Amino acid sequence: MSLTREEKMRKLDSIATSKNQANQKWKKVADWNAKHADALDDYVTIAGRLADALSSKKWTQRELAEKLDVSPQALSRIMKGRQNLTLQTIRKIERVVGVDLISIHQNNTLNMGPLVSKAN
Repeated sequence: MSLTREEKMRKLDSIATSKNQANQKWKKVADWNAKHADALDDYVTIAGRLADALSSKKWTQRELAEKLDVSPQALSRIMKGRQNLTLQTIRKIERVVGVDLISIHQNNTLNMGPLVSKAN
């Protein structure tokens, strides 16, 4: 007999609240995934582009971490697509590595339309 969704969630919660450290870690990962579900694809895309750039430059993650002035652990989370990145951090990575990770520009100009309507 298959479990309902609610039964499955109760079972997973009971596993995650056990004293087993691995189960608790799983729960944290699952919670993080749920909280960031809408951005996970973007994080993975950025991580892939960054991995390609590291490979072409023949840099190690440790070297890049030093150039970015971040811990190797922080860079590891970025490379796994597990880090919530600010625009400031993305731009810093782009400058250091020399690649575009995201693009909000159209033909190299930011097109947001008029900010203020002109009165006659």
